[in-house]
Amino acid sequence: MSRIVNAKSILFVILFAVWSRAEAADRMTLGQWEFTHTTKGESHVSKYCVDADLAAVVNGDSRTGREAAEKNAANMKSNCRLTDFTVKGDTVSHAMTCGDRTILSTATYHGDSYEGVMKTKAGSVETTTDVKARRLGACPK
Repeated sequence: MSRIVNAKSILFVILFAVWSRAEAADRMTLGQWEFTHTTKGESHVSKYCVDADLAAVVNGDSRTGREAAEKNAANMKSNCRLTDFTVKGDTVSHAMTCGDRTILSTATYHGDSYEGVMKTKAGSVETTTDVKARRLGACPK
């Protein structure tokens, strides 16, 4: 899998995680979030600011979250399509296809943090990425 396609998948998971937060018991609050993605022992850290516009989606209902995730998947250049979006308490799962790849993701939320797993399968190769996120505080100005 090329690094660019993988980076786009990870960005989708970050945005999906933010959008899917809508159904968790504690809503995601405005602020700076840090995401750590670990694949095959190699970790990458990224930060994302949840602003008022995104919070409107985040704090919406499950239909709003699914619609936002579907729109984001459709806008990806990798020909992605959301195939499942499930909310059970504090856990949100989704599945999508991007061309010949299948991506399954599950995240469990705990207020200002969450952890999850993303499994990507392309042909016979399956890659597992562990994701951890935490709210750092206010967004930088």
